[in-house]
Formats: sequence, C-alpha cells, structure tokens
Amino acid sequence: MARDTQQAIDDLDRRVLRALRDEPRATLGEMAELVGVSRTTFKARLDRLWDSGVIIGHETQLDLASMGFEVQAWVQLNVVQGELAVIQQHLDGMPHVIEAFATTGGADVQCRVVARSTAHLQEVLLTLGSCPAVTRTKSSVILSSLVSHRKVQSLDLLEL
Repeated sequence: MARDTQQAIDDLDRRVLRALRDEPRATLGEMAELVGVSRTTFKARLDRLWDSGVIIGHETQLDLASMGFEVQAWVQLNVVQGELAVIQQHLDGMPHVIEAFATTGGADVQCRVVARSTAHLQEVLLTLGSCPAVTRTKSSVILSSLVSHRKVQSLDLLEL
C-alpha cells in the first residue's frame, strides 16, 4: 500500500528486520541478543516499525508443490477499459490466483496461478478467461525459480 510519508530506516532497523527474517521463531530476547541490544530496546524498535507501517504483517511460507500444486504459471490478462474493479472481484473469487498485479505494457493484469496438473491449469485458465471483462489471456508456465521473492532482503537496496 502506498504511503504519504516514508519511514527512515537506520542500521538498527535493518538489524531488527534481518533478525526477524533469519530467526522468525526466536523469542524477543533471543532476537535482541542476536541484534546486540536489550530486549526493551528491541521491542521498542519492533513496535515503532509496526506502528510506522514498515512491517505490515508476518506469514507462514508454504511449499505449494508439497501440497500438490506442482504447476505454476504467469497469466497476462487484457481487460476492457475501465473494468479493473470487475477483474479484481473475479480474481478475488479464484483461490488458485495467488498474486495479481495491475501492470503497464502489453497486458493490463499479471497473475500468478497454481494448479495440480496441466489439465487443472487449463481449467484455471478457462475460468480466468470466462470473465466478460477479459478480452485476452496469455500464459507462461513457470519451470523453476531463479530468484525467490525478496522481502526483507530488499533492505539491501537501502545501502546502495
């Protein structure tokens, strides 16, 4: 979500965020020790990062393939002008769409979808294309991940 103000991130913030990334199951005391500050200082900084919106949540990461979703694909959607809200509502009702972005360029929307098989992927693609606001779809099956989704690693960008 876009914000009007930008939170200044200092070295201690980066260390706190890296501790959360590297040891997500550690206690606050253990993380404080890793960072080299007191538990009180760590907790205060953590609270400030939450309150300022730098940290917006935490999640359990799942291995989709081990859950039976061995096929992933990027799907580009071309959309009738002015119908983005219709597409969003359609995508919200599709649990196999795990990410979707409004984009510029050759497509209006870029989705990442999961399926159990290529036959199942075809069903997902047909459901995506069934929305009257979709004028065209184009898909690319994901063969492997070369760079994993970067979250806290993006902190390194602040040092450039």
